[in-house]
Amino acid sequence: MLRTKCFAALVLALPVAVAPAAADKVLTIANHTDAFSMMGQSKPAEDDTYTYWFGSDSIRYDMDETSVILRLDQKKFYFVDHDEKSYSAMTLPIDFEQLVGPEMAPAMQQVAQMMAATTSVTPLDRSGTYAGHACKFYRVDISMAMMQTSMEMCTTEELPIDYPKYRELALAQAELAANQAWMRDLAEKLRGFPLRTDTTATVMGKQMKSWQELRSIDERDAPAGHYEPPAGYREVKFDPMARAQQRR
Repeated sequence: MLRTKCFAALVLALPVAVAPAAADKVLTIANHTDAFSMMGQSKPAEDDTYTYWFGSDSIRYDMDETSVILRLDQKKFYFVDHDEKSYSAMTLPIDFEQLVGPEMAPAMQQVAQMMAATTSVTPLDRSGTYAGHACKFYRVDISMAMMQTSMEMCTTEELPIDYPKYRELALAQAELAANQAWMRDLAEKLRGFPLRTDTTATVMGKQMKSWQELRSIDERDAPAGHYEPPAGYREVKFDPMARAQQRR
């Protein structure tokens, strides 16, 4: 189910003007996943809170037990696993083939071909307001082997955030997956930040539904070391295959 949660965070973001410099902006997002059953296993409904922190030259995104940190000043991307108390450090721009190594690159290319996706974005005649900000709805369809995803997303370009920096984060996350081409394609078709996203993913005839909604934007002083891996965590090499297994 993590894959469907990640869609909105990975596919957005798009070239618009940079917001004026200010204190760190914190976006709080509510996430809900309906209960569902598949292949003899059932999962109860879940409610979570995700956060984006926008610093002067950094972004941090906290989701479930993971955090991703973009440090443009260091040209570094950090993937932090709080369950394992570990982190992976990658140099920007991320090269997926270097992550998997030359011996695994051919196999991962086959995976990418098997999981190739097509995307479409259709404007809808609807608008909304969330956390005091107006937005416009779009229908987003993503089709890949064994999985169809439909989303209704209400996006805006009016938040006081650095959109190009947000786009860098989204594209860096996309590079961690073998089939990242569709994520880049979608990033070219969409504009703005999603204030509300309703997602229906269909796998083997079963539907999984979830939604995300912006609840607040405020300014805070980031704790010391907030844009660094936590002290005491061990550094490990990022393993795309292991992460793909965990998303299932």
